[in-house]
Amino acid sequence: MKRTTLKVLAAACVLLWIVDGCLLMRAESPRPAPSIGDQQSASPDPGSGARYTGVIHVHSTYSDGGGTIADIVRAGQDTGLDFLVLTDHDTLQPRFDGHQGYHDGLLLLVGEEVNTSAGHLLALGAGRDVEQDGPLGLPALIEEISETGGISIAAHPTGRRPWTDWTVEGMDGLELLNADSAWRDDGVLELARALVFLPFMPDGVFNSLIDRPDEAIRLWIHRARRQPVTVIGSVDAHERIPLWGERHLSFPSYERMFGLIRTYVIADTELTGDADVDEAILVKAIGRGSCYVVLEGYEPAPDFSFELTMGADTLSMGSSVVYQRGSRLHVTAPSSGPVRIRLYRNEVPLLETEGHELFVEVPGPGVYHTEVYQLRRQFLRGERPRPWIISNAIRVE
Repeated sequence: MKRTTLKVLAAACVLLWIVDGCLLMRAESPRPAPSIGDQQSASPDPGSGARYTGVIHVHSTYSDGGGTIADIVRAGQDTGLDFLVLTDHDTLQPRFDGHQGYHDGLLLLVGEEVNTSAGHLLALGAGRDVEQDGPLGLPALIEEISETGGISIAAHPTGRRPWTDWTVEGMDGLELLNADSAWRDDGVLELARALVFLPFMPDGVFNSLIDRPDEAIRLWIHRARRQPVTVIGSVDAHERIPLWGERHLSFPSYERMFGLIRTYVIADTELTGDADVDEAILVKAIGRGSCYVVLEGYEPAPDFSFELTMGADTLSMGSSVVYQRGSRLHVTAPSSGPVRIRLYRNEVPLLETEGHELFVEVPGPGVYHTEVYQLRRQFLRGERPRPWIISNAIRVE
């Protein structure tokens, strides 16, 4: 009798776990999204610049990726990207082989992921191979990237190979979200649940594995209080899991990763159709922080804005200004469902509201950024705020 009772209890627990997981993955599924044409539209205020959506940090067969350039371009086109940044390890050969440029409307840019003494560093827009010269050569490497007109961004700074030198000056930014690292801090039960439901509810599974990057945000704001720092969202896509010998599993697909995390860039001017000119436009905008990170797996966010109004001037993300009494911050986050907007000052929550818009007078100097959470309701867990958008900062001095 006791053994039968234990079996019943065990079966009930398994059933409850399955039901809970099914409801959770359903709650994590995408919301209805605008068409691809709407996603590529300019920002809601034409005066605030042209807006483009893309993915950064992609690997091909030129290094440890599983797909060719043609495979990657096709995935970018199929997922409606405006631009895509290839960053193979320690090589710009795809650029020298002529792959940088427009491919039926998709702008493919070629940067590289440089192995350094402090971790991996993305070099975007440098236009030539760069490398660290000796164990003390990191500052010179960062300076060289800057002198070429490029930008340097710490890759997966809290991930499997974290960035270790936060004293180095001149580095332009860091990856706030990295899709290849985001799941690695999840528990065994979370990963087991993901494997069980992956064949049936892949959208919900991938979304469920991404949480607020607390440590990366802490490192970002700590540095941003001293100097401007930009943050991006990266996919770190490989479409390759090594098995044995030359065999590998082509998973997760480039299409899947390109639809998971994106960086939206707000450029001063519209892209011209000339790849070299447009590379400079996008790299300049990313370098100054005129961009924001979106968990695209939940819903696109083409009309998000975070601005500071000071007299007759309106300033956006990446701006640094001197405090002026009466200045106001304005956040707009349109969505097809309920959201929560949270405004931070020096990493500390300042104000939050449940709605698609927030206004507040600037209380004083500080590093301000905003985060938008989608409110996802699940039967056994209640309402759960899930990270959707993370802005770059507006620095008030």
